[in-house]
Amino acid sequence: MNFGDKNNFKKFFFGTLLLFFCISAISCNAPRNNPLDPANPNYSYVSISGTVQTFSVPYTGIAGVSVYWQPGNIVVSSDANGNFVISNIKPVDGKLIFQKNGFLSDTINVAWNNMQKLSYQINLNQIPQLDSILIYTVVINQFSPPGQTYQLFINAKISDKDNDLDSVFVQSTDLNLKKTLSFDVTSKTYQTTLTTQDMNISDIEQTIGLNFNIIAKDIFGREFPVGSEKVTRVIKNGILIQSPANDTTVTSTPLLTWQRFTSGYPFTYMIQVYTNDFANSQLVLQKNGVSSDSVSYQITSPLAVKNYYWVIWIVDQFQNSSRSLPATFRVQ
Repeated sequence: MNFGDKNNFKKFFFGTLLLFFCISAISCNAPRNNPLDPANPNYSYVSISGTVQTFSVPYTGIAGVSVYWQPGNIVVSSDANGNFVISNIKPVDGKLIFQKNGFLSDTINVAWNNMQKLSYQINLNQIPQLDSILIYTVVINQFSPPGQTYQLFINAKISDKDNDLDSVFVQSTDLNLKKTLSFDVTSKTYQTTLTTQDMNISDIEQTIGLNFNIIAKDIFGREFPVGSEKVTRVIKNGILIQSPANDTTVTSTPLLTWQRFTSGYPFTYMIQVYTNDFANSQLVLQKNGVSSDSVSYQITSPLAVKNYYWVIWIVDQFQNSSRSLPATFRVQ
């Protein structure tokens, strides 16, 4: 086209501009037929969004929570901040189900009521966690009353990030036992000591292999089985002390000797020396972890002039233990 004529050029320019505006006007008024286009007047889909947070303050988002939408059978996961979105679903009333390992599940009943967008904030309660558990038996050989006494010790450490723990107890269906554990402030563990009478048994060896379940109960009355442990061994044999014994007079640094103990399992010795005062006996020396190959122990820190008794323990790798009969001596 020859644009040498300025009048022809102006006609062409304004004609092109007019055509552009006409096309734009036609396209703007075009029908929105995409069913997923929110501007479509026949748009009939809705969306749900929300945030999943911790139950206790400070509220923080929980990542990786599975959010199930029923009846749509749709599953999404919360992001690093606990946020989730479910888009382009039909406005059919249903349920949102929130699940994650270590947390209590929660469900919300959803009713649309002609709404197109709904948003929720969910707080999931974390289930108490068993950090450690120790169950072991103790056998004490004694002169009075003659024979042995038996005890079973339970020590459990439990984490409760939501701080809604009410109590902890041990349960054994085999023994028809359910007993509350006491909280020890120093060790921050839950503890108890059971006798054969507590467990309605005649012999502590009847507990070997039985499950002792630890149950955590929150302030809402909900109970959670957080773990279990078994009794591994009962050591009934006691060490035979050789010397000093029978109220023997010794130096202030006596050599303690005993008969070698043989077993088919790893163990160590523990030595304890007490003042022999019936009214107020005091522990004056304790030596842990003495090798199972040892048959003697030399006291190096001088003992005061007093009457004493000493015992020696067998302690296996699971903390099961057995104490010898006490042996007396005096330092002069």
